[in-house]
Amino acid sequence: MMDMEEIRSMIASEGREKADGLRLLRNAANQGDVSAAVELGIIYMQGTVLDQNTEEAAKWFKKAADKDDPEAQYCLGMLHEYGDGVKQDLDRALELYTRAAEKNHPGALFTRAMFLEEGISCEADVPEAMRCYEESGLRGNPDAMYYMGVFTQHGLNGKAVNPLEAIEWYCRAAERGHPEAQYALGAIYEDGIGVDKNIKKAINWYSVAAKGGSARAQCALGYMYDNGAGLVQDSEKAFELYLMAANQGNDVGQFNVGDAYLNGVGVEKDEVEAFKWFALSANQDNMLAMCNVGYMLQHGIGTAKRESEAVKWYVRGSEAGSELCTFNLAAMYENGIGVEQDQVKAKELYLKADGMGMKGAKERAERL
Repeated sequence: MMDMEEIRSMIASEGREKADGLRLLRNAANQGDVSAAVELGIIYMQGTVLDQNTEEAAKWFKKAADKDDPEAQYCLGMLHEYGDGVKQDLDRALELYTRAAEKNHPGALFTRAMFLEEGISCEADVPEAMRCYEESGLRGNPDAMYYMGVFTQHGLNGKAVNPLEAIEWYCRAAERGHPEAQYALGAIYEDGIGVDKNIKKAINWYSVAAKGGSARAQCALGYMYDNGAGLVQDSEKAFELYLMAANQGNDVGQFNVGDAYLNGVGVEKDEVEAFKWFALSANQDNMLAMCNVGYMLQHGIGTAKRESEAVKWYVRGSEAGSELCTFNLAAMYENGIGVEQDQVKAKELYLKADGMGMKGAKERAERL
């Protein structure tokens, strides 16, 4: 039996020693050593030591999976799930995840749980999914720990609402570096859910999560800098954090970046940039962004004036539940801007906006 740690050390070196390590690993894998086959598969899948080759990775994983190795089954399942190096086959992926989960592989338990919860390539089975999530979490999978926190905090999938249990799960995941669990703890301490409200702890968790890449934490921490909530007010730092989230595709971050550019807060005022970021956010169904895009199109702010396009955005925002988009759309119909004037339609929309809580909408409707 080969010393895998010694081989890994050789492969991590350079030149002749690295080449010798790879040769020894390949020889062992060719001779049927399961751990060597798995290691070689991972090397090809990751593409850090050798050029990435997922077809070659799948070949080595299959050799080990056929000998019932759970890590190989899990890795081969992922390749089949995404069609990477092999034909995409969700049925085969679930079969492999199930075989590995039966041996209590934490990653396979977690992924099998997601398949069962959503009914992917199987009948949905939420109780069995929850068993797998919990078992995966107990065996150290941070994603499963985070999911269990979410289920327990919000009372999902048959779990009773239990803030203290949720915090326990989030803490387990957070200690293992899970950014979204760290964000969740920040939100819990900020809002005082199941614990005493503690802004200092909230900021600490948001800061750790933001550094770890959580876009939601970057937005939350940015908001605290923006408003001087527990921190010295710093608009430039807020903008920097919003931009980090926006560049990850987060719609709230994109909206906040647009707002900063529109008002020149934390960054030089630039209406063209503002419109660009609002549009990105609006295309992810952010209702505030939809309204801003409509308004800027209506009045030609940061973009060419296109009133009929503005109407389309107000319609989209209204259908999504925005009272301001509904109000603005009513005004467009009332005044025949971008659409044919229609007082009846305008009144109908003002009343709809009033029902959504928009101040002044009822008075506008009564005026027609």
